[in-house]
Amino acid sequence: MNLSLLICARISAVFLICVVFFGCAVSESSGVKGDTPVSWSPAFTMPELVDLSYDSITDIRNFPDLISAPWYAGIGVENKKGEKVFLSSCEDLFHEYGPKTHTIKANEMAAYLELKVMCETTRLLINSDSAKYSFIPDVFLDEFLPKVWPKEIAMTISTLESKRISDNSNFKVWGDVMTIDRFEKDSEEKATYFHDGGFQEVDVLGNGDFNGDDTNDIFVVVRDHVTGGDYFNVRLFVLSVNRKGDWELLESF
Repeated sequence: MNLSLLICARISAVFLICVVFFGCAVSESSGVKGDTPVSWSPAFTMPELVDLSYDSITDIRNFPDLISAPWYAGIGVENKKGEKVFLSSCEDLFHEYGPKTHTIKANEMAAYLELKVMCETTRLLINSDSAKYSFIPDVFLDEFLPKVWPKEIAMTISTLESKRISDNSNFKVWGDVMTIDRFEKDSEEKATYFHDGGFQEVDVLGNGDFNGDDTNDIFVVVRDHVTGGDYFNVRLFVLSVNRKGDWELLESF
């Protein structure tokens, strides 16, 4: 079984059959309001990536089962100790993961990154609480987003470039680092931003109070692509909006 094709097919399927649910959770959350429950979007595909007996999990109280649930197909990696191991669940991934962990088969790296992001998002959803306040705008995936999201969202293809951006005090937001030439919006939870040399797909996966400050936060995956090249990366961010209306980066994975 080709793991990359399997994951892509299941992600595509869930987008086709689920288009409404998360819109209510995000689009109604701007301004100071009452409790905003922990919610997830159709882009959160972990229930569809595990064994069929678990794919009916829709209650967050059962989400811990997704951590130990076996995946549809396992994947071989070289772990943080340099050992070759076989991963078959999020539990395995969390145990073996390190900054240099990579797949044994190069063509499975994209699938591994997708699994990692979905596993991390599962853990975020489990550990988050309902928020008492939310300052997330009703609509935020638009052409102006690069002017307000933190600079860490910008695509970097090397550690050296990442450090250069981090150290440059003139870079405040995503748009300071790179000029976005074109923007395409698929839904309130999914958009693509094109720039010279590549493009970035942005999906909102879920929301909840991540850090215990009673304020709603969102969990966002950014997929980085280089035009005409092999580079591909998947990154997970926890973002929030403070009372002043400023976007803040709380955590990245």
